[in-house]
Amino acid sequence: MKLAAIAIEAKIGPRQLDREILPTLEQLGWVEGRRDADGTLVSIEALIPPPAELIDAASRMLDIVMATPLQRAALLLLRATTVQPLEYSTALQAVSVEFGEEAAREAVRHLVSVQLLRQVNGDDGRTVLFNPNIWVGDGDVARAALKAEDARANVEVGALIEEVAEAPGLPEAHVKSTEPRWVDFAVSQGLVQRSVVQTSSGDEQRFLFTPHLGRDAFGVASGDPSGHVRQLVGSMIYAATFASWKLHSPGGFLYTLIRDGEAGNVPQIATDYPMLETAGTIEVVPHGTWGGYRMRLLQSDVAEAALEILDSRGASRTTNPGSLASIGDQRSYSHIERERARMASEATTDDVTAQRLIDALRDVTAKRSF
Repeated sequence: MKLAAIAIEAKIGPRQLDREILPTLEQLGWVEGRRDADGTLVSIEALIPPPAELIDAASRMLDIVMATPLQRAALLLLRATTVQPLEYSTALQAVSVEFGEEAAREAVRHLVSVQLLRQVNGDDGRTVLFNPNIWVGDGDVARAALKAEDARANVEVGALIEEVAEAPGLPEAHVKSTEPRWVDFAVSQGLVQRSVVQTSSGDEQRFLFTPHLGRDAFGVASGDPSGHVRQLVGSMIYAATFASWKLHSPGGFLYTLIRDGEAGNVPQIATDYPMLETAGTIEVVPHGTWGGYRMRLLQSDVAEAALEILDSRGASRTTNPGSLASIGDQRSYSHIERERARMASEATTDDVTAQRLIDALRDVTAKRSF
């Protein structure tokens, strides 16, 4: 059984797996166990919740495992220094209020020892704490954190970073967490990244990203040094929000572009995406006899990374039906794969089941055009 093999690798015994781990995961709603008539476990299906639900369940999970004040302090400190780099005393204060200064200092020591926290001294001798898997460049990060501290802008910048992290590619015009001057400040210090989409007709919109994009707070840092992924995400969000001919489903469009190598058939493609052509991500080619154009994909790895980001927006905790943050939810491909896998595992293969599978696959081809 695959699950048993995973447990062995994680040094979890069969008794602990059956009596503690699985019941806890089922209680949290993260797995669903299927049992036969005798109650014997037959299979396990992972019910992977969106990040927002995982975050909301964190407190409940910590209560179940009876986390100590020191462990809770370490988690709070890790979160704070992942969101933004902080001056040492500011970071400690954020944790000390709830768990005390001693627990906060011990949390720093433990996180530094496992390399989830880095201490860097600024030019003036002050110390900055940050998660090195997210924030890259010790000197630049330290200077940015201390400038935010001196400008008394930690609250404003932190709120902006959290807002942008929840909706990568957030149009700058849609920022609600702070004033434009603090957006400019965060961009100037490298705490937030800005991508600009310009059309041939002169329209320009700016989109915001954080260094959290594509990076794992607990592991290997990765990113998009060229900015091509951010540019493509910004262009898709531009198409969904600002273009004269709006793109109904950015995720569905990108999926089709990746699968078929080409997508779209409207005149606006010839004027709205010159920057993607300049970057070498796509080329625009004529299509049809009535003046339509379509995109031809040149960099599939960029498109695949952009698609993952658009999908992640659908899991935002601030998502409302029809909101900009939910554009990733307009793509049904992930759900179809899960449905197909589930139906493939069923014993029956009658006409009804076959038709459900066909209908699910057909849904992929729906709503492909602008």
